Amino acid sequence: MTSTDLPLLDAHDTQGRRITMLVLPEAHCVRPVRRAVNFILSRWEIAHLTEDAELLTTELLTNAIRHTDNEQPIRVTIALDQRWLSIGIRDHSASAPQTHRETASQEGGRGLLLVESIAGSWGYRFHLDGTKTVSCRLPL
Repeated sequence: MTSTDLPLLDAHDTQGRRITMLVLPEAHCVRPVRRAVNFILSRWEIAHLTEDAELLTTELLTNAIRHTDNEQPIRVTIALDQRWLSIGIRDHSASAPQTHRETASQEGGRGLLLVESIAGSWGYRFHLDGTKTVSCRLPL
């Protein structure tokens, strides 16, 4: 995804409340996704969730980029229903995400702890095609 790419509407979403982005598994792609999240939430008139949604998306996407071992695009989905804003990151890694209780001197390993503390809930699931989705939700 580059800064000029536009998010794609989900073909099954009749209300325009599910946006999917395909993102290359490269660190420089995180910033345009953050900008897209900001734009989407503004359009959906839930800008009060922007800071948390950007942070959650960044953490999950960065983990996916770090742990995927191929060049297949990562699917980022932002969805809104009556009660929740959902963020899903689908990658081609077969490893389950794990929270790490790291020491303060370590640079990494605390992303899922941050997700756990901010999101209303989070989890993951494996798919038959060998991909997995890590997702979280923010209450409206």
